[in-house]
Amino acid sequence: MILIMKNIYLMAFLLMIMVSSCRKIKTEQAFPEIKDQLETQQDVWTAERIEQIAKQKKDSIDRAKIDKPNEVDPNSLMNKKNILIAYVEVNNRAFKNVTCFLNDEGKPVIDLAWVFAPNININSGTKKAYITYNKQVQGLINKGYIRYVQSKGIKVGMTLLGNHDNAGFRNFKNLEEATDFAQHVAIEVRRLGLDAIDFDDEYSENPSWANNESFVMVVSEIKRLLPDKFVHCYIFGGASASSYKGKRMGDVADAGASAFYPQTPSPGSAGFPIERLFPSTKPFSGGGYPEATLRSLMAQGYKGIMMFDFNMFPNNYLDILKGYVKGVKEQNVIEIPGCVDRRESDDVNL
Repeated sequence: MILIMKNIYLMAFLLMIMVSSCRKIKTEQAFPEIKDQLETQQDVWTAERIEQIAKQKKDSIDRAKIDKPNEVDPNSLMNKKNILIAYVEVNNRAFKNVTCFLNDEGKPVIDLAWVFAPNININSGTKKAYITYNKQVQGLINKGYIRYVQSKGIKVGMTLLGNHDNAGFRNFKNLEEATDFAQHVAIEVRRLGLDAIDFDDEYSENPSWANNESFVMVVSEIKRLLPDKFVHCYIFGGASASSYKGKRMGDVADAGASAFYPQTPSPGSAGFPIERLFPSTKPFSGGGYPEATLRSLMAQGYKGIMMFDFNMFPNNYLDILKGYVKGVKEQNVIEIPGCVDRRESDDVNL
């Protein structure tokens, strides 16, 4: 009798393990866990480490330019043209929707998806600016959406936005403060495995020490620490007027976009040439361009088009997106059946 009971307990235990394993496999297929889990933990990152990685990346890029001067990576956001960007308001828009649309070759039509938006705030203890994540952004990170979207062939970045205190891109007093914040940003980008970083100079306080050097100063330091990442900036707030050591935003960032919808930035805006500028649109909320205008903008030499507030709420969302993909890329769009999540919910990414 005792032997029979032991066998029953053993079989029940093995069955629990099998069920648990099946659930784990199913979860990972739907939402892959963040790879290299230790690499996403704060305590393994230091300013010294991030400086060392930056030097290694810069040396690698410089060697490639010497060894293969005519070779260009067509998949790099720095080199790519006819880019279609989706800004996703992750507080109540489904981030995975950017993966639901493919071209005739089965590749995603969205090139870059921005997580909009983590904030910057002042740490009450250290008095330094740092990145803060609300529950929706943190939930998206924990769920593995960054890795999931990247696994589908789409680059992922996050936008940094002011949050009603003295943390602001125009509010760094000197290079030391700018470098300290830049190291913090670089750590977050690398530990989360992001492809890009974006800056939106809004909703910050304007203290007496705000200055026109600060914004370009801090972005130049961030690009120095992230030479292999795509650095982008809204041409708004201090971005247009800021300069540091004779350089403007277009001299230190990889690309810039207008801050109104629809709006096309003039060549030279904030120092960016036309081939590194994005006209901005809000096509799913009435702030878009017709297909013919998009095609004309691409012919003029703009780098691509950004779509703010990427959402599937309008009933004709697919027709809207088809016009954009046709106008920017001359490609068709195929929607993956059952993929789109049309909910507007605070918990949609949790």
